[in-house]
Amino acid sequence: MAGALAGLVGDTAAFVELLAKRQPEVFAPDAWPVGVPGPKDLDEVLRGGLLRVPYVEMVRAGEVVPAAEFCTTRTVAGRREQGFADPERIGALLAEGATLLLPQLDQWHPSVRALAADIARTLGRRTEAFCFATGPGRRGLDVHRDDADVLVVQLAGEKEWTVHEAPADGRWHPGPAPEPGPVALATVLRAGQVLYVPRGAAHAATGHAGLSVHLSFTVREAGTGGMWGAIGEWLAGGGRAATLPQRPATEAELLAAAAELLRLGRERLAALTPEELLRLARGPLPTADESGLHGPHGPHGSHGPLGQDPA
Repeated sequence: MAGALAGLVGDTAAFVELLAKRQPEVFAPDAWPVGVPGPKDLDEVLRGGLLRVPYVEMVRAGEVVPAAEFCTTRTVAGRREQGFADPERIGALLAEGATLLLPQLDQWHPSVRALAADIARTLGRRTEAFCFATGPGRRGLDVHRDDADVLVVQLAGEKEWTVHEAPADGRWHPGPAPEPGPVALATVLRAGQVLYVPRGAAHAATGHAGLSVHLSFTVREAGTGGMWGAIGEWLAGGGRAATLPQRPATEAELLAAAAELLRLGRERLAALTPEELLRLARGPLPTADESGLHGPHGPHGSHGPLGQDPA
């Protein structure tokens, strides 16, 4: 499967330039992107009986809803098991203003996994997928920053987005942004449209019309901590330290082992380039066999929690 990113943003080279400039943008694909599920597909997952915590969560007034409020308990092979999604309770909570979150679709939804894998390989950065459902006038999170570039695909309804300018340097933290800075883009995203939110750009989204359902592809980027950790893994991966005694017995043997480890580390570190270190910190990336999309899905739905027709 090729061209998943192009199906969302069109010209991938131009999109890479946007990533570098950290400039938000709205895209309007000519057709429903191949592999992107519609609300009906996700509603069928909810009603399929296998979805359970932590792959389903709900948030209300900025607080995580206890699983007991939207999940049920079942007897499986004679054992009582908790945390299975209850579509009726979820639908009721959505109607009351809660937000539904389906984390890590890339781990369990085949076509979304293929999309995320293709985006990751195209951009050279790990990519994950999350789904959000929010009622009109409701907001799951207040203004906040994400430690990832985000591609938002609107699946149903409409959502109003305000995206502020990305930080000018790297001295910021993900999470609430009480001082978000100037607005860079304000828009209402409609079904089939795609929004790019730059890494670190403070943003907020509010349901605008109908039940808003959107899919977010989070494109992770390496930070200083990740690169430091990658250095440690690189040094440990040399293998030659295994020839040393694992438990030196005397002080002299301990010092000799320490000296040899330092020598091996310096020798190995000298071969590591900045480009290779960044690649290691950004990975691991999906393999080529994690692709192969199913046919195109449409925006139309049934009448379950996520399958409501846009109002």
